Amino acid sequence: MTRRSLLLVPTLLLAAPLACSLGAQVGHIPAESPYQDLRGRQAVTFATGILAPGKDPAGVGPRSGLVASARYELLLTGPLWFQAKVSYAPQLERTVKDPLLTGAARDFGTSKRPFTLAEVGFGMNLTGNKSWRRVTPQLHGALGMATAGTSKFDVGGYRFGNKITVSYGLGARIVTGAAWEIDADVTHAFWKYSYPDDYRGSGGPTDVSILGGQSLSAWKGNFQLTLGASRFFFR
Repeated sequence: MTRRSLLLVPTLLLAAPLACSLGAQVGHIPAESPYQDLRGRQAVTFATGILAPGKDPAGVGPRSGLVASARYELLLTGPLWFQAKVSYAPQLERTVKDPLLTGAARDFGTSKRPFTLAEVGFGMNLTGNKSWRRVTPQLHGALGMATAGTSKFDVGGYRFGNKITVSYGLGARIVTGAAWEIDADVTHAFWKYSYPDDYRGSGGPTDVSILGGQSLSAWKGNFQLTLGASRFFFR
């Protein structure tokens, strides 16, 4: 062994404790880390909350009401999840109008119909496949279809019908350490209203039509806020 090698050995021995000390200052001890690995490659979530449709230009769209939802998730790769979700509101109230009448006589009261929203899309965990202090925030987006439970036209010639939807939102998975975890979600979904020709007028000073000179179609944003429980499988 050379003299240089003999000098190198004690140098390394003295440097080792210092390196360990510096390494201990970087990152966290696993037991003290705010990050926790997530478990589960598939999940089902059941939630309930409020569906709050935005007010449409004609004022004949569904109003706010209770909603229940069921969601299936499948881990694809990294932080990316496939999602399929169905939301159901048993009774959403809406106003029925006759565009051929004016004043108070125009409103024919209200109608209550079930409302269903089915969506397919993707979600991405913002903290990867880990939770931060037991919380995993997630961005998601989807395409879907909304229906108001009937294909019949009302007395004014309007029906909600079936509508294509586009949505995005923010969710949070709250790790409990048990089989079931807490799920909170807010979704902003858009769909397009289409009205009969009689809803529109000239837009002039004497126009008493429902829409005036506005377009017979309009996209509107609608919020859904839910709180529920998730069961993850294949941990």
